[in-house]
Amino acid sequence: MVGARQVYAMLGNESLWELAVQSHSLLSESEIPHSICGGVAVCLHGYQRNTTDLDLIICPSDVARVKQLMADSGHLWNEAAREFRTTGGLAIQFLIAGEKAGRDSEVTVPEPIGEANVEQKEGLAVVNLARLIEMKLACGLGSLRRTYKDFADVVELIAIRNLNSSFARHLHKSLRGTFKELVKRASSS
Repeated sequence: MVGARQVYAMLGNESLWELAVQSHSLLSESEIPHSICGGVAVCLHGYQRNTTDLDLIICPSDVARVKQLMADSGHLWNEAAREFRTTGGLAIQFLIAGEKAGRDSEVTVPEPIGEANVEQKEGLAVVNLARLIEMKLACGLGSLRRTYKDFADVVELIAIRNLNSSFARHLHKSLRGTFKELVKRASSS
């Protein structure tokens, strides 16, 4: 399997990979729990796709420290977009553990700690597959604008990871039916 680092090199997006590594190192050295989610996590879990930003999960108690660390590292806070930007224009977005993963969802963004939520991939802390799929489904169900991208990510992960409907037992009960329907559609195509 081609690793995420190689994928971003092939896609000419090495700067995003470097940002992920730098951000992980910065937060790890400061002993701030975090995990990569979003498109970079999708790639780390095996679906070779590009993205334009880095999404990180942090704890609510660490928000002020993370903002200061990012600012001290030369990243610029964009209040309107509620994200940091590198000098090269890449966005770093933060999801806060405990907040809703999607509008009107029972699912919350997982804590960036513990085996149930985080695993190491290519030297980085990444949200585990079940939590990533939960967030993608919750977000997709909560926003028509996000549905196709997030559901496409889940369908590709189902196909690449050879997931079947039994994987639904690892997901929040409110998402199991949606996941099983996507498995059925993925296997019929």
